[in-house]
Amino acid sequence: MAVIVPLINYAGYEHVLNAVPCFMHPNGNKYGIAVEKVGGITQNLSVYRVRPGSTARELVHRYVGGVDSQAQIAAGGCWILPDGSLEVWASAVPPGPYITKTGFVGGAWPPIPNVDDPYNPAGGQKGDPGLPGPKGDSTWEMFDDAPITNPAWEARSLTSGVDLDIPATFGVPSAKKYLLRLTANAPLPNVRGRVGTRAKPFIFTVNTQAPNVDMMQQGWVPGPVCYVSPAQGTPKIWLQIIGMG
Repeated sequence: MAVIVPLINYAGYEHVLNAVPCFMHPNGNKYGIAVEKVGGITQNLSVYRVRPGSTARELVHRYVGGVDSQAQIAAGGCWILPDGSLEVWASAVPPGPYITKTGFVGGAWPPIPNVDDPYNPAGGQKGDPGLPGPKGDSTWEMFDDAPITNPAWEARSLTSGVDLDIPATFGVPSAKKYLLRLTANAPLPNVRGRVGTRAKPFIFTVNTQAPNVDMMQQGWVPGPVCYVSPAQGTPKIWLQIIGMG
């Protein structure tokens, strides 16, 4: 009899309504979604990525029921657009007046930029030395087996927005973008830590799910200087650098 392997450690979750593989990037990254219910209140949609040669499922973004939708989030799908942004479709209740009798509609959230490498839909990836990827003339570099850290960004209380010079702070080379790991913790759920620019602070967001429980994600952020800011409260954050492109 075949044995199913859970996507992640689901201890403490109530159930997973749907788990769907969705998209294979030309660089080999696989994407899929899982609709997960935890804590008896929220039903979220989580986007996971598996890199070539790995079996680890990396959380890319989580849409939170009751925050990103007025109610529970149901089945959906995702893909990386040619410009490298993530687009997600799902059944959810958008903010504002109800459209249908139940409030649920099929819809799409705005794309999240800079999630993965841009690519040419006709085949191959765009040749830009500043964009990471294993094909063409572009490259990306993982710094070490362990993330690069700085004590000032470990368990930091993020009370306001900060312009962060990544090379100066973490002692890494200057680059157009960095692969970052961000952890957030707060006494309340739905407190956010964000990394992006002052014009677009929401490029990469981690949202706390439960009081005093760590929530971690990793993904690409702009460099060499980015903008780190809180939203909906004051999170305690851990910020680590994994690679650059």
